[in-house]
Amino acid sequence: MSTLTSTISNEKGFSVFIKNHPLVSYFILAYGVMWFFISPMVIDALELAAVPEALSFASFVLSSLLGPTVAAFWVTGVLEGKDGMRRLFRRMFQFRAGLQWYAVIFIVPIVIWVGAYSFIYNGAPIANLMANPSLLLSVFLPGVLIGLVIPSIGEEPGWRGFAFPRLQKQYGPIVATLILGTLHGIWHLPALLTPLFDPFTLEGFARFVLTSMVATFLYSWVYNGSRGNVWIAIVLHASGNAATQLTNELVPKDVEFTGFMKVLESGWVNLIAFGIVAILLLVLTRGTLGYRPEREDVA
Repeated sequence: MSTLTSTISNEKGFSVFIKNHPLVSYFILAYGVMWFFISPMVIDALELAAVPEALSFASFVLSSLLGPTVAAFWVTGVLEGKDGMRRLFRRMFQFRAGLQWYAVIFIVPIVIWVGAYSFIYNGAPIANLMANPSLLLSVFLPGVLIGLVIPSIGEEPGWRGFAFPRLQKQYGPIVATLILGTLHGIWHLPALLTPLFDPFTLEGFARFVLTSMVATFLYSWVYNGSRGNVWIAIVLHASGNAATQLTNELVPKDVEFTGFMKVLESGWVNLIAFGIVAILLLVLTRGTLGYRPEREDVA
């Protein structure tokens, strides 16, 4: 009896904490759930123990699907009950949006990635894309379709559907974007230790987090402009990942960089490109990133 009472008390205590600190609770759960499921991959990558291939694959799939979105539904369930969870689910599939936002989420990531690497490869990626436009169908679109499931649908209902509107309401669009972008970048830490990414370095980790931070300005603008459309954010995430795959197919494989160009090619060009986009968005929207409090969909 005392054990049952203790369990109920702990559950109530955790629910009270969530109600008093919804954003903190969300980030703790988003980190904790994903980091737990990806741990077998990390253990295997660091050669701390032998991990069966099937377990490592399951770790990849589960960590891609379970994390921010699970955390969002968990916290929403405590705050708003089943009705709130149903509303969040419906927001994940708001297919109706202005055609301009569909154009943005498909075209802008390609322009950013191909444009950035064309700068350091003397226009080769753009030339290769113009010579092989079929890559848009054979590489980019399949990448988007796969990316909708892994990882976009497991992340964006949490990042944009739950966390961002609350951060934005509390801190405004710029600070909210900086907070979310930074925490989103750091959240990837375990994944950066696995073969999914390049060999881990502190410089690479810092660059990744900074790039995540400035890239989030594009997400914030798209989210606000589309009136909080979570589906658009999901597709944007998938499109951005697919654009990197497309760019990898377009860059020359026989070019060796040295000096400053080698530094740029190592990944700093990503930070510069998204940094320019962030500055342009801040200037063009006068710092609002399209935020209109009167349109707020989330209390």
